[in-house]
Amino acid sequence: MKEVKLLGKALDDPVNQKLLQTVNSLTWYHTIDLGGGILTPGFYDHRPYLDYYGLPKNINNRSALDIGAASGFFTFELEKRGAVVTATDLPTWLAHDFGPLYRPDLDPEQADRYLHGPFEFAHETLGSSAQRQLINIYDISPDTTGMFDLVFCGSVLLHLSDPVRAMWCIQSVTREAAIIATVIQPLPGPEPQALFIGQRAGDGWWLPNRAAFEAMIECAGFKGWEWFSEFRLDYRDGGEGATHAVIRAWNTEEKPALLSDTDLPAQRKIEPLVLEDPEILRLRSLVSAYERLKCVRFMRWLHQYRQRISTFIRRTTP
Repeated sequence: MKEVKLLGKALDDPVNQKLLQTVNSLTWYHTIDLGGGILTPGFYDHRPYLDYYGLPKNINNRSALDIGAASGFFTFELEKRGAVVTATDLPTWLAHDFGPLYRPDLDPEQADRYLHGPFEFAHETLGSSAQRQLINIYDISPDTTGMFDLVFCGSVLLHLSDPVRAMWCIQSVTREAAIIATVIQPLPGPEPQALFIGQRAGDGWWLPNRAAFEAMIECAGFKGWEWFSEFRLDYRDGGEGATHAVIRAWNTEEKPALLSDTDLPAQRKIEPLVLEDPEILRLRSLVSAYERLKCVRFMRWLHQYRQRISTFIRRTTP
């Protein structure tokens, strides 16, 4: 990750120089404008993608929850829009849903600094009033965190071994609306399916297709939802990133007014996504054959049942 450098008059400001030294000592997930010509060198720069997330323009005096805040970009963005924000993250790095195959790049102390340091520094530098709660997503509930007018959860579900259970927790604390973004996969067909990737590194688990993502929302008990956007989230250095999708869901009888004042995303062309993994195709073929076999067995049973009924009627009819 490239270091941040000051330009022009900002270079002569000793306060900026001190801030810059701290910024470059931390590892940033998000790119955040700290002012004074300092932009944190995050892995991702979400600013060009903001319209794709469907955040309300005006959230004045409404409560908002940012689940898995990381460096805090969306926490501070929600705050800019007027929300009273609570940000959650894990107590420690090793509290993630890591499997036996996970091999950390950092020791526990360094990993915890990566998890907490950037948020705490940005929070202080920006003079943020957002509250922070260290809690696992599976423990989020009305009793532990309270209820929120707006709940935001971005790029978290793929790191969870049980994203469905997490979705239940998200729904339980949503008073009005939830905005949920996750990586999706182009699995063929209309059926809800998810690609399992837990065997790769032990730090990612399920990548749903569109139908599965929507089914997870429905399973959680939301009263309504809309497919808001689908886009490729590239890395800040220009590297190609994964395809993300955003669903906005609500617990009210009708779509809440909170979601009406939103910038709609510009149409970005996404190349057709094709999954040609032969093993996936083979398994789909087996499932299809099994379903056909079940149908054949049912038709045989129905035919035999009709025959028995006909025989019974003939024998009992005078």
